[in-house]
Amino acid sequence: MPYKDTLAHVDYSLSGEDPFSYHCNACCNCCHNKAIRVTPYEVLRLARRLGVTTTQFIAQHTEAGGTVLRMSDDNDRACIFLEDTGCGVHSDRPLACRLYPLARSISPDGEQRFGLLTPHPKSSGEYGASGSVNDYLENQGVAQFFQMGERYGALYRRMVDKLEQLDSDELQRRPRRRNDVIETATGISASSWIDIDKTNAAFSEAHGRPLPGDIEECVSTHIEAIDDWIASLPIDGEAT
Repeated sequence: MPYKDTLAHVDYSLSGEDPFSYHCNACCNCCHNKAIRVTPYEVLRLARRLGVTTTQFIAQHTEAGGTVLRMSDDNDRACIFLEDTGCGVHSDRPLACRLYPLARSISPDGEQRFGLLTPHPKSSGEYGASGSVNDYLENQGVAQFFQMGERYGALYRRMVDKLEQLDSDELQRRPRRRNDVIETATGISASSWIDIDKTNAAFSEAHGRPLPGDIEECVSTHIEAIDDWIASLPIDGEAT
């Protein structure tokens, strides 16, 4: 399905100290017609909640190469985890859902800013200024998600740097690669980047190691596996 970029026109004018509050009245209107994007960590966390592997989770609950949660197939287009009483995975909901109705932007030098997303016209959420942006973020439990984002962001930069060393046209190919991910068949992982359990199983077997246990161990092993792959790529002057 085509994905509308809802972040393209957000005004990132808020800092963490600026006044902001939001009270969700569980109208669930924000859980419809959205591309709820998920990271490797979020896929892993949701998979563990459901008692399945990340491979199974991607097959059953995602589209766009494992990077977006599925919506219902009817005209309602509700998130696959929306139940009659609200979010069925609320304590493990992705960062995008925790941030709502805020969007977050990080500059190249690491400065983070926030902006307000356009609310659903029938939203019953209540906006205010009884706290700060940072207060809202703390109440939403985003710290672990931000930390994981930093770890995977650093890994992504290492990978891109290496690929650009190998091919000077890599930067120009990136939009096409993103489009290829979006067009990946529903339920299929676009790469080892998103399917942590599959990647970790292959890496552990190749190195004669036991499978990692908890979420932190799984993430650490996954990052190690991707780094190992990056290191295996040829450098300038080496034969491919």
